[in-house]
Amino acid sequence: MLNKYFALVLALTIAGCSTPGVRLTVTSQPDGAYITSGGPVSEIVPVAAFWEKQSLEKSSRDVEGCFQLKGFTARWASGAVTEVPVVRVCGEADGDYNFVMSRDMNHPNLEKDLQFALQVQAVRAQNAQAEASQAAAFAAMWSAAKVGQTTQKPVNCSTYNLGNTIQTNCQ
Repeated sequence: MLNKYFALVLALTIAGCSTPGVRLTVTSQPDGAYITSGGPVSEIVPVAAFWEKQSLEKSSRDVEGCFQLKGFTARWASGAVTEVPVVRVCGEADGDYNFVMSRDMNHPNLEKDLQFALQVQAVRAQNAQAEASQAAAFAAMWSAAKVGQTTQKPVNCSTYNLGNTIQTNCQ
């Protein structure tokens, strides 16, 4: 049963990753900005946005051959805001791209944003440690399930009386 479940999860994961298109990963400098796009993206960086290849190919490219995608707004803990209305992706309509939203360093309270960035990184480190523990537990469970499925050699036992004692030998 566990093998069938694992195979199903693996097949769905591979199928989900095979959709062609542009995957844009948005990060911020300093780390920890809250990203919005007027659409489904609204979270603390890193944020992944995806555009299907089929819909990109129907849209037109600019004079330099780049796709123009809906941009993002980044807000830091200090209140600093950076807006990029359009993100230009110059390249194939299928692939991974990275985009960094940079904070205006002239905006006040940079120290507050840097402190928040450290807190965000600490939480990410804790999450990574928890995920590693979960992966180790899953591997142990998987290994135990595999051990239980192995075919064991039959055990042959013989029992006999030796006076007032019953003796059993197994091989």
